[in-house]
Amino acid sequence: MKLFISYAQNDLPRVQELAQLLTEAGHEAGFEREALPAQRWEKPLKEQVESADALIYAVSKEALKNEWSKREFRTAKKAKMPIFAVLVNANAQNDIASSDVKPYPLTDASAGVTANAVTGLMSALAAAADKATAKPQPVAVEPEEGQDSHDEASGPQLVEPQADMPEEVKGLLNQANNFLTNGQWDKAIGKLNEIVGLLPENPLVYAARGDAYLGLEKWDKALEDYNEVIRLAPDNAKAYDTRANLHRDLEHIDEAISDFTKSIELDPEHAFPHISRGMLYYQKSQVDEALKDFQAYADKEPEDYLGHNNLAFVLFQQGKYEEAEAAWAKATSLEEPDDYVYAGHAVALEQLNRPAEALEMYKKAVLLNRRWKNKLDVVGNAYSWTEPMLQLATHIIGRLRAR
Repeated sequence: MKLFISYAQNDLPRVQELAQLLTEAGHEAGFEREALPAQRWEKPLKEQVESADALIYAVSKEALKNEWSKREFRTAKKAKMPIFAVLVNANAQNDIASSDVKPYPLTDASAGVTANAVTGLMSALAAAADKATAKPQPVAVEPEEGQDSHDEASGPQLVEPQADMPEEVKGLLNQANNFLTNGQWDKAIGKLNEIVGLLPENPLVYAARGDAYLGLEKWDKALEDYNEVIRLAPDNAKAYDTRANLHRDLEHIDEAISDFTKSIELDPEHAFPHISRGMLYYQKSQVDEALKDFQAYADKEPEDYLGHNNLAFVLFQQGKYEEAEAAWAKATSLEEPDDYVYAGHAVALEQLNRPAEALEMYKKAVLLNRRWKNKLDVVGNAYSWTEPMLQLATHIIGRLRAR
């Protein structure tokens, strides 16, 4: 089977081990890594997920909070493909019950990604393969003007040898790329160190070494290399976005916001940094700034309910209930929104004294996720609901149970 592995950067070493085991079992296992110098990559990433036969969600606390992982999960869910969760870090053990992956088969590999640990996963994949029908492959198209073909790259950053490079450099690059592909981070770094001495002004070499340092969880070293990438390629929006994601994971919130801002300045048409920056603004209680970012995303990606939902959530916190309801109405009108979108719309309708509509909307949330009826405290906390929202939902649940 062709498998797509969704993961957070902190879990890359374990994901490499998982991909190796899946490959040895005869599967084609790929995992997304954002490669320079691509800029607009949301559409190719969506196509990459949809081209797979199943999605493997590498679960950790970081992955459950990661916006890219959530996006990949939603894409797979909408495509109605098999989804399998693999717990790769015990730090998420207590979060699974309140997460969107709860309904899906879970393999516990938190003690180590070994053949024994993933035996159940292998059996489940074999059963899914038996049921699968052949999937049509997407028709190849020319990249849009200004879009780099690296958008479709997966795995760590590789540096392709160029015709005008000395043979010594080509040989070192081939060795480094082989080590990177196989997750042999120390060996890759050794070769990349040699290449840096020969190509000190090539930003892709530093990007590749930064990815290798991420694989070893040497965050400071990775950050140093990403700094070099930006020094050498100061006009590359994707370089800032990559560094921003690392800053965010390290909880360097102000630095992450600054890098997302620069990414947006350099590539104004790229929508997703607005979501990432908006979430950070919300964490800092800079609600007006978060609102601007969510509105910008909704304007640039009007058919994606995520922007409308986040916009509605912030508007509701500001007491702008009619505007919030309108934004949630837009979100729930789009293709297959998640349960929390219906639930949010329901509380807005309840706040506006439209109980019958609120009840019908809340039923849709419960149909997708029964925790909205039976575990409101758990699911509400998972989506950062405020006490007023919980109280409104409690009123709706009371009517739902009385029927």
